[in-house]
Amino acid sequence: MVKKDTMVNRDTRYDTIKHLITEGKIKSFNDIFKYVPKTIVSNDLGKKVDRFTELMNRVDGFTLAELFLIAKFCEINETQIFSLALNEYKKNKSKIKKVT
Repeated sequence: MVKKDTMVNRDTRYDTIKHLITEGKIKSFNDIFKYVPKTIVSNDLGKKVDRFTELMNRVDGFTLAELFLIAKFCEINETQIFSLALNEYKKNKSKIKKVT
């Protein structure tokens, strides 16, 4: 569930993300949270911070809709957010325990 007033009261720190991606300072999904606190993003998504932290550690648990909404907050396109998420997944792939 996303707050209806999210885009109206959008945190201005989201504005830096697109530029930082272009500069190469943001290369993976979790790099975003060096510039925009995860509490802000989790609240904007309507998620509890603890659950959002779990998803940050297992980015493959995000739905595409959630990733695309984060892209909208950051004013980047879907391909860019998907690329950041994929880079994060590849970085953490060896840490992910296989479900048996």
